[in-house]
Amino acid sequence: MSSVPPPPEKRWPSGAPQVPHPYTPVQKRAPFSKAAIAGFIISCVGLFVFAMVGPLGTALSGIGLRRARDRGLRGRGLAIAGMIIGIADFAFYLVARYLLNP
Repeated sequence: MSSVPPPPEKRWPSGAPQVPHPYTPVQKRAPFSKAAIAGFIISCVGLFVFAMVGPLGTALSGIGLRRARDRGLRGRGLAIAGMIIGIADFAFYLVARYLLNP
């Protein structure tokens, strides 16, 4: 049986550019604004509960939007969506309360 020698080890010349490590660390992302998440959830729940929860969800979403902008947090889209849903929830409440039930 003939033994095959292992392939020679490749060595880079000292002046060659270095290849970066393939597993570079990922930068940590900014956390979400908790107020934006809470405002979005409360606004969505307000659509199904059909109580006057829309203003509370809108206010929390507004606080979350401000914190996301000032502190560099994530959640700006959730805050905007929570404000829109909260306003729609409050509008549906007013229509049902005063126009459908005279």
